[in-house]
Amino acid sequence: MTNKFVARALKETASLIELAGGNPFRSRALANAARTIERLEKPVESLIDEGTLTDIKGIGTGLQEQISELLQRGSFALRDDLLGALPPGLLDMLSIKGLGAKKVRELWKKLSIQTLDELEFAAGSGRIAELTGFGEKSQRSILVNIAALRSYRSRRHFADVWVRTETLIDKIRGLPEVCRVEPAGELRRQFETVGQVEILIGTNNAQVPANLEDITGKLEIKEQTEPRAGDVLCLRGSISDGLPLELSVCSDAQFGSVWFLQSASREFISEWQKVNGPVPDVSEESEIFDRAGSAFIEPEIRDSPAIITEAGIGPLPGLITGKDLKGTLHNHSTYSDGAHSLREMARTAHEMGLSYFGICDHSQSLKIAYGLSLEEVARQQEEIRDLNKEFESDDGVEFKIFSGIESDILEDGSLDYPDHILESFDFIVASVHTGFNMTEEKATERVIRAVSNPYTSILGHPTGRLLLRREGYPLNHGAVIDACARYGVAIELNANPYRLDLDWRWIEAARKRGVLISINPDAHATEQLAYHRWGIAVARKGRLTAEGCLNAMDLTAFTEWISRRN
Repeated sequence: MTNKFVARALKETASLIELAGGNPFRSRALANAARTIERLEKPVESLIDEGTLTDIKGIGTGLQEQISELLQRGSFALRDDLLGALPPGLLDMLSIKGLGAKKVRELWKKLSIQTLDELEFAAGSGRIAELTGFGEKSQRSILVNIAALRSYRSRRHFADVWVRTETLIDKIRGLPEVCRVEPAGELRRQFETVGQVEILIGTNNAQVPANLEDITGKLEIKEQTEPRAGDVLCLRGSISDGLPLELSVCSDAQFGSVWFLQSASREFISEWQKVNGPVPDVSEESEIFDRAGSAFIEPEIRDSPAIITEAGIGPLPGLITGKDLKGTLHNHSTYSDGAHSLREMARTAHEMGLSYFGICDHSQSLKIAYGLSLEEVARQQEEIRDLNKEFESDDGVEFKIFSGIESDILEDGSLDYPDHILESFDFIVASVHTGFNMTEEKATERVIRAVSNPYTSILGHPTGRLLLRREGYPLNHGAVIDACARYGVAIELNANPYRLDLDWRWIEAARKRGVLISINPDAHATEQLAYHRWGIAVARKGRLTAEGCLNAMDLTAFTEWISRRN
């Protein structure tokens, strides 16, 4: 690793400390060390080998140990702890030119902005210019630099791309020659990250609609390399942040065939054609399945060819939808690091038509996220009782707030708080936030011990990963799933679009072992309660059904489930 890499990691950690409101002297020491290392003529690794790194002013033995760990595995414990405790989107905001940690913290605390999309929306709507210390010039600069930052990356978070593609599709749909427009490729298959935007356009004459480039920008004809049906014109461009855009134009009479071919893996298509013959030219995709005598296979699960045999035998289990969710669990409030009060969060969940709301603020050991003291736990639980009385007499609609906590899984696998406090909660989400530098054996042992705790209800974001930034600690998923089955613990699919953890590839293994999946928004603000939609998307890829989802239970069934755990 280069000195530049080491310096960048130290500088980033210094910024994370500032974001968290941590010790300014510690932050300054890391930032100064970063500048020193960046200017070194010799590789920092060789200085460690020589035993001379600590001779440099500002670099003591503690910092040398952190740098050594960084060189060994690409990160170090303090950085991991901060990344695990702070909203993951804040680091993206730090990448925006002109936004230092102090300004990002101000945007986070005063405007509840935690992601690039939220930052872009706030700048576009004029909210940032109204904030003291920013102004119109800063606001314009933020918009320009967000576009620049996005252009540097080869993949994007599914949620970011989906929202922007929906807008693009709506505009294309308004062109007079267009019969149908739909997403295809990775977007339609709902991968957690996306490498390009694929859109299929159906017209009466299979010609490129006039004025299309007014919407998409400049396009060029692309050579066809994927399997196609009939005459399809492929166009290549990019969306505003530089992500590749591929448009396919076909006749409306062939739309179903082309859409099918563009909405599955190569392995799936190859096996399909081997079993069922060439794909016929049809307008409706469902006709392809009907002619083959196959049950319809949802596009999200058209990755593995194995599903083709299963669909040929009979109907497949219906995949979960957003309408199936009856409650929302794992949410934060101003009691810890949330942007809105418990009342505001619960009221929003009620207005969304949900039947129950679980509050899970951070536990006491996670001081960086303002974890709840014993006194704050008691005060929050008293407020929950009062709010539930209000909801009972409010409008006659059944709704209940449950007292939960996101309890830290400590280094030895025990839960934060003594047993008599743990016992006071209705349910507990147990999560690892610190000490990410673990072997697979250590991580698995730590997590399984937490799962075996009689007070654990849900295992939170099992690997701690941050998509496109951090892989998370290594984990023996099979062993953890077996433990959850043994102790009756559900596993969270954290629906924050920067996490989406549990990875959808393990959902079916959990389902087969009878382990329930809880699709949790991990909401830190009222608008983030809508994060469920991203969890639903990848849960469908993992073939999750409503029956396999904890918070698809109605209020009565969920109450009974947590009563059994307690």
